[in-house]
Amino acid sequence: MTAQEGEGWGGVNLSPHLHTDECNELITLLKQCHTEHNFLKFFGTCNDVDRAMRQCLKKERLDKRERSKQHALEMKKRLKEGPKEQL
Repeated sequence: MTAQEGEGWGGVNLSPHLHTDECNELITLLKQCHTEHNFLKFFGTCNDVDRAMRQCLKKERLDKRERSKQHALEMKKRLKEGPKEQL
């Protein structure tokens, strides 16, 4: 990971306020592993934690994508119905 706060793998922002508690715990474990094993990390010492973190972030991303899709469908439906009549 880079030294800049919040910056992570592949342009993913790893700031705590953007993720669930589960993913934040994995992010913290990965950062801790990289700190403790600053040389061995290049030989796969932290790979299991990294895979778990990536899987968690992917699940978050897919959940958010599905919520966004449902919201878009609701908005389309509201637009087709037109404005509500006021009394």
